[in-house]
Amino acid sequence: MISEIPIGPFSVSEQILQDDGVLYDRYDLVLTAVSWESRCHACVKLLAGRSTELLVIHFASSDTEMERRKQGHRATIQAGLTNAKFLDMQGSAQFTENAKALEAEITRVTRAKGRALRVLMDMTCIPKRYLLFLLGLGFRCEMFSSIDLVYSEAEKYEIETTPEDLSGRPTALISEGEWTSSQIPYLEAEDYVPMRRDLYISVGAELTQASPIVDRFEPNKLVLFHIKEGQRRLPSSVINREKPALEQLSAIPGVRQEYFHLHEIAGVAATVLNSRTDSTTCFAIGPKTHAVAFCLAALADDQIQVVCRTPTIYVVNEVKASGTAYFYRIQDRFDPCSFWGG
Repeated sequence: MISEIPIGPFSVSEQILQDDGVLYDRYDLVLTAVSWESRCHACVKLLAGRSTELLVIHFASSDTEMERRKQGHRATIQAGLTNAKFLDMQGSAQFTENAKALEAEITRVTRAKGRALRVLMDMTCIPKRYLLFLLGLGFRCEMFSSIDLVYSEAEKYEIETTPEDLSGRPTALISEGEWTSSQIPYLEAEDYVPMRRDLYISVGAELTQASPIVDRFEPNKLVLFHIKEGQRRLPSSVINREKPALEQLSAIPGVRQEYFHLHEIAGVAATVLNSRTDSTTCFAIGPKTHAVAFCLAALADDQIQVVCRTPTIYVVNEVKASGTAYFYRIQDRFDPCSFWGG
């Protein structure tokens, strides 16, 4: 384990997971999610036997192929986590209803324990909006004393070709349709409509739809966070399609470019906190790891808000696990329960 880094009220450590001995033997709550991606069960062995409260989130899908794959991966998760409780949710777009249900489950466990929780979460396939919501809820409402996060790295994102794709229509990697920007509950800024605004964007596989949102925010300062060597995981067709949007954003006067490895969250969070000059919006388009970093910055500074994009639909493409997993420990430095023995 590398040394702990203070980020606001938190102590943060991160590493590429080599030995599951860094995990605690027991947690108050374990969380994970079913997905159409096979890597959703890559970390199941890390979760097994570590809590009597093990919740698996399953969002309904109207797409029959997506749901067929989810059911297959659900069976694999169920076989590895025999004591799991599956939370059958509405489609992920039904955020308000699903968020209420998740908050009720977290509240139930917290009340049963009678104290803030030590949590283990496999964030690999929990949708970004829900991941950030759960982190905000847990720490803002003092339901979490600490959380350990595991994340299965993707080997490579691939576009699956179907007969319908042969018409020449560009195929999507992650989502299709127009985006809407979504404010994350518990990660709102104190000044919601400031006169001046800094805008920080984590850059990932999809950027074309970001330009209208940047124009709407009219930022005083724009900072783009890139993934070092991130393009090696993406198909060349996606890189070529998104290149004009990246060039457009990069050409904005005064824009600053920052580069971090995929697994780095403490460095991203610290950069946001140390460089912002006005009320700040963090737009989490890119990887979940950097979205977590934005979340930590927002929890540490009430002038920072986090916004996600919500697409019209998600696309069914397989994403296999690379075999590499990342591990993060986030502890509330002011809650003594964070530092119990293993």
